[in-house]
Amino acid sequence: MIPRGSRHYPILDLYRAIASFAVVLYHIAGSLQIAGMASHAYVAVDFFFLLSGFVIDRAYAARLQDPSFKLEFLLLRFVRLWPMIVLGTLVGAVVAMGSLLRGHGLDLSNMALVLAFGLLLLPFGRMPLTASIFPFDGPLWSLFYEVVANVAYGMGFRWLRIPVLSILVALCGGGLVVTSLQQGDLELGARTGEIAAGFLRVGFSFFAGVLMSRIGTAQTVNGTIAVTSVAVLIGVLFVPLPLHPIYDVACVLVVFPLLIWGSAGTAVPPGWRQACSFAGELSYPLYAVHYPITRVFFYFQDKLALGKTALAFSIVLEVITCLGAAYVATKFVDQPVRDWLGSRLGSWLERMRWPRTVPVTGSTWVSPGLPATTAAAAAGKPELSGRE
Repeated sequence: MIPRGSRHYPILDLYRAIASFAVVLYHIAGSLQIAGMASHAYVAVDFFFLLSGFVIDRAYAARLQDPSFKLEFLLLRFVRLWPMIVLGTLVGAVVAMGSLLRGHGLDLSNMALVLAFGLLLLPFGRMPLTASIFPFDGPLWSLFYEVVANVAYGMGFRWLRIPVLSILVALCGGGLVVTSLQQGDLELGARTGEIAAGFLRVGFSFFAGVLMSRIGTAQTVNGTIAVTSVAVLIGVLFVPLPLHPIYDVACVLVVFPLLIWGSAGTAVPPGWRQACSFAGELSYPLYAVHYPITRVFFYFQDKLALGKTALAFSIVLEVITCLGAAYVATKFVDQPVRDWLGSRLGSWLERMRWPRTVPVTGSTWVSPGLPATTAAAAAGKPELSGRE
């Protein structure tokens, strides 16, 4: 069944924010070798993929039944993702330039090449002392797989019916089990030599999200479910248990899908809604720009050999700085640039006699961020969790 239109899922905004914050703490803990602090937050990436597949299918499936909408869909995804990709890459390049100025002997020509690959979101950048496929801004690796999944979804939409989705999800899920048992965990995809594992991760979670969108979720309306589901997500990401492949597989293949299936329709208490929306707005910029900031902090934390108390204060300051940077990026880069790109894209589509209006559940909807061409087209537009 193709979803007819979309709705706003406030609880998913909050989920996204929690997962992004967990990733920040995971990278801080990894640099400082602090055991047990958000030690399983790397599986938050799989949760992001799952959320993305679910929300994107709810938002775009009805319009993608018109094959001519494919190009518009891809352009909308570009507008949504690329401003923060560019910002994260540029901030990371500045940090890397600081390493060059400190006499670390970095190659300027290679840095220019890494910068170009980063801005184009191509996983070919290589730098000494790191195996990351995006050396300037490590977390961009997951956005590379996200974009590939978006393209595959848009271009192959006509074939993505429930039987095909079920087979695809089952095959990728089986591959994840084998890979996790072989490697010892699912912290894979960010480094050279792990591309296949990265495709398995996005292949399962993204298309599992699409599949859940098609088959539907539980119709929960109890506010207690919201509190319980948030507690479960926090527990899964932050529990200080040793790394184990079965834990990762259970989270990705069972817990996360059940969490979305059981709580996506949860009625969030009125007092939470604005907070959820605000947190959701910050989550993507936080994910995209925090890593270069943590590298700067780590340089000083390591160089100054801080004691426990001073280190704890520096971590608090580091988290506050990352959150502040995410807020600034949201208000002064992400939203304005997306609005500008959306306006330019809308003008171009109008000149091409687009955007087309498509009936959705009794009303006429247009692409988010693009100008409506008629009063009827302005009657409604999709509300997306996390501004997908």
